[in-house]
Amino acid sequence: MNCKKAQESILTDYIDARIEDKQKNLIDQHLIYCRTCKNFLISIKKEVINPFISVPRVVPDESLWTRIKQTIEVEELQQVKLALVPGFWERWKSAVHIPRPAFALATIVTMVFMISSTGQLFFSGPVVKINGQDQVEYLSSLIDESVVMNISNDSRTPIEKYFL
Repeated sequence: MNCKKAQESILTDYIDARIEDKQKNLIDQHLIYCRTCKNFLISIKKEVINPFISVPRVVPDESLWTRIKQTIEVEELQQVKLALVPGFWERWKSAVHIPRPAFALATIVTMVFMISSTGQLFFSGPVVKINGQDQVEYLSSLIDESVVMNISNDSRTPIEKYFL
């Protein structure tokens, strides 16, 4: 065990006697051979532990613990109330986390532009091509009448020509 690790363990768990037996044995073996760490332990005991040995232990009265408990409960209740009624933007931010919002916005704008321009290329013409003459001839064949389409500029029907 090196000195740095031994001194760190001495400061934390060894002094408080809250160290595992295996770790305590390693530190004890290190202290036998390392004079620097042995002096470190002695100075820690002298400056940190010994001044508190003769001090009487003071036990706070029960009302102190009651006030501390009430303060904690009030703070927890306030936190719960705040958590239940966050503002719109706070809820939105917590629900949707976008690590790079500028990049996301640029991507969406680009996608909308590409989709709209592609749609104009494919759907600019009529979806169904209407051929009026073929449809009229087909319908007239169903009723056994021959109808000739007037392709000239005259837009009147044969009935209109006959009666007018």
